[in-house]
Amino acid sequence: MREQILELKPTPLKVKPKYSQHYFYTQFRKDIGELRKIFYPKEGMKRVPKNITELLTEPISLAIWYQDDGTLDRRSKYHWNVRIATYCFPYEDCVLLTETVRRNFGIEMSVCKCQMRSKMYYQLYVPSKSMERFIQTVTPFIHPNFAYKILS
Repeated sequence: MREQILELKPTPLKVKPKYSQHYFYTQFRKDIGELRKIFYPKEGMKRVPKNITELLTEPISLAIWYQDDGTLDRRSKYHWNVRIATYCFPYEDCVLLTETVRRNFGIEMSVCKCQMRSKMYYQLYVPSKSMERFIQTVTPFIHPNFAYKILS
């Protein structure tokens, strides 16, 4: 199925005027719908599947996830990290994701809490000591429009 997903031909990247947003359309595919069923076992409830270690194995997957939900935070030569939003997942799912990234990519991560709109949510945090490895892993798959997420 991975090969089929990589063969998808999205429409060209389009810019949404006045919003600094980009978008594209893809074809409807039944195999992608099967992936949705894995992450939404019950309607309206998003969960990380127990076998995520077998699913999140390719660096391109990590790069796409980061481009969608990640933030680069570099304030000085001593402060350099990445945060990935996992707001809809419970704590134990976030821990499973950190273990998967460490096992499959050799990148240390931790779960941290953040506040957004007066509610507490979980995020994944890549500390400075793992940033070089993280950037090396995702850089070959970063779209030029998202280069700001890897440049310091």
